[in-house]
Amino acid sequence: MKKILLLTFSAISFLNIDAQRRKKQDWTENVRFSIDPNVKVMKALGNNFLNETFDYFYGFGVGGNVNIYKNFGLGIEYTYFLANVKYRDKFGYLGAPSLNNFDAYLFHQDKFSEEFFIEELIGYSTYRMKSPFLDNSGDFSEGNGGLNFGLKAIYTIDNEGFQQVVFGPRLNFYNARIGNQNPDIEQYYSKAILLNFSLAYRFNF
Repeated sequence: MKKILLLTFSAISFLNIDAQRRKKQDWTENVRFSIDPNVKVMKALGNNFLNETFDYFYGFGVGGNVNIYKNFGLGIEYTYFLANVKYRDKFGYLGAPSLNNFDAYLFHQDKFSEEFFIEELIGYSTYRMKSPFLDNSGDFSEGNGGLNFGLKAIYTIDNEGFQQVVFGPRLNFYNARIGNQNPDIEQYYSKAILLNFSLAYRFNF
């Protein structure tokens, strides 16, 4: 009887360890990485300083993603933007601005076919904009952060699934936290919604 109980206990322990091992392997098999070189076009929306002063922002950058659990994952992106001043007679003291943008986000991927996917993402962005004064008196500099929401349409271009084309829009909320006694002036100079479109080449590994 003791031998039977011992064998039963040993078998249960072995099956439990094997199940845990297979469960761990299944989880790690879902972990995937990708890198996304991209180009972007971005425009400020609404009544604010960024929209009235600057034209379209255009830039390039790179992103990285890791699929952690099932269809959920994390991503980061860096983009370097440039733009032109729209009205030099009104803002003639500013030169061409540059904008450094970092995005971090959580994404969920929906598979519609073997070639086509959609990613929904939500995250946080940081910005640092710099523009030289044309009289060489220094630089205008400001920035802060805000939430971002977006979608990415993904199309696989090879049979192995390593290479993909990614296109999608994103809304970035800009908040420079500039204080002013007049709330309208404060909002005009500190808050904006930025709409950007990106086109990327994704390589999975």
